Amino acid sequence: MENTFGINIIPENDEQRISALRRYQILDTPSEESFDDIARLATEIFGVPISLISLVDREEVYFKANIGMGKAKRTLRGVSLCSLAVLNHETTVFTDPLNEPCLLTNPNVVGDFGLKFYAGAPITTPDGFRIGTLCIIDQVERSFDERDDKILKRMAKVVMAEIELRLSAINEIQKQLEINEEIEAMNEELNASNEELVRSKREIELLNTELTNINDTLLETNKELSASVAAFQASQRELILANAKLADSEEMKDLAIEQAQLGLWYIDANTREMISSPRLKDFFGYPHSANMTFEAAMAQVRDDYRQLVLDEVNLAIQNHQPYNIEYPIISFMDKRVRWVKAMGKLNPEDKGRKSYLSGTVMDITEQKEDEQRKNDFISMVSHELKTPLTSMAGYVQLLERMLTASNNTAGVKILQRAANQTRKMNLMVDGFLNTKRAETGKIPLDLTTFDMAELMKEAEEESIAIISTHQVIFAPVEYTEVHADREKLGQVISNLLTNAVKYSPIGSTINVACVQDGLFARVMIKDEGMGVTLFDQEKLFSRFHRIERKETENIKGFGIGLYLCAEIIRRHHGEIGVKSDGIKGSVFHFTLPLKHGLG
Repeated sequence: MENTFGINIIPENDEQRISALRRYQILDTPSEESFDDIARLATEIFGVPISLISLVDREEVYFKANIGMGKAKRTLRGVSLCSLAVLNHETTVFTDPLNEPCLLTNPNVVGDFGLKFYAGAPITTPDGFRIGTLCIIDQVERSFDERDDKILKRMAKVVMAEIELRLSAINEIQKQLEINEEIEAMNEELNASNEELVRSKREIELLNTELTNINDTLLETNKELSASVAAFQASQRELILANAKLADSEEMKDLAIEQAQLGLWYIDANTREMISSPRLKDFFGYPHSANMTFEAAMAQVRDDYRQLVLDEVNLAIQNHQPYNIEYPIISFMDKRVRWVKAMGKLNPEDKGRKSYLSGTVMDITEQKEDEQRKNDFISMVSHELKTPLTSMAGYVQLLERMLTASNNTAGVKILQRAANQTRKMNLMVDGFLNTKRAETGKIPLDLTTFDMAELMKEAEEESIAIISTHQVIFAPVEYTEVHADREKLGQVISNLLTNAVKYSPIGSTINVACVQDGLFARVMIKDEGMGVTLFDQEKLFSRFHRIERKETENIKGFGIGLYLCAEIIRRHHGEIGVKSDGIKGSVFHFTLPLKHGLG
């Protein structure tokens, strides 16, 4: 293996480290949005053009996420600086690579690429193996302080958590596939047993007919009667064997459910009498010998979810609709809080059998805790950025006033651009914070009564001031009174208009309109951009979703703008959507109730 560093880059435990890396089944796999989002966030936080999530194998270094390095998927281990970073448990930092002896022959430093700055935090497994790095790179010299180091290390931990979560998902999928195969095999055995039973039943019916005829001529056909009795006994033995096979099939089915760690339940649709499996009683904290009633189970559902669960059960029974819900429970014995996913369906009355609701319960506590850790990280990073951005904005405003007083026109223009970028960064941080609030339904609304025509006029004036690349046409708006949060609706309109500019060719036309539609006000923004496919339309308003197409490669964003727009509109009891043929042009639209329609 070529080594351009002049020092040993193979640690003593490299074979064990490589084994630890390969158990995650992640090498040389396609890019994934969750890892790309972390790398993209690193470039935004540290203000660098390049960020990589690197995995160091025996001969090569694979890029699980690559922001800023083109389409590169891998490089040689003896060339990549990440090979040095996995040698240390602390962050590896080169702020002056040309004066580092180990980098004097490295092509990334002395070659055309011209690397001037590198910082890589190791990605460390729970059992202590450094399998790769989260690194940031620049082609200009820059500093790296203790606070930067702390943030980069935390983000490397998030990458490791995402890798662990990915492995858990792979294992879970494999487990489900194995269970499905076992269930299919058991179904085949069960079908075979049923066919055997049907054949046996037919044979018994034929024998009964034959016995009737023999009884009519009993005195004359003793020999025939004896033979028929013997045949009947043989059929009985076959029936016993068939029943034994059926019992074995039921046992295999129970074993599969046990391996999947599912709790089973049956609820009488009329009386609510409930039958629970032992594992379900374990989930709710009851002994296996206890009779856990429906009311007792509902008592262990956390207070803020109990009525929702009861409503879903009633809807499933009354409307024959699928029962599918996630909710927290508190164990009866040890008071432990865990999250469960319950699924079921109604089995209607049939041939004397009572109607009942049945289904399964799965423990999803670990999945919920992983989601909470992600949200906590986003919140932490957003709060960490808020204070320095506020200070920066104040300094820029102070300098702008000073240069204005001294008639330094060029300096004022530069500071105005800096102020605009600071404002954009603040909006991005606010977006992260609002994402956290949106998940818990806590986006605050300052409701006032105002005229939508005035708000649309303000949006038009703002577009004239800041949009020079496109022709934005606002249709006249009649008096439209609504009771809503004026500032947040302004943010929604601004975001949709900004997206129309971002994803439309320069010089194209954007049409904006607001009309009354029954008891609702409807706002529409039509562009001549690349269009939105049906696949993306289904996920467009989901958190962190971005359209991945060739046309969007150079368009930056985190995929939270439309998610926040949707949450704001839903908080106003309105609807948001998009219409597009997926080829050219889109119409984004939202509605909210008119004031006189709220009563």
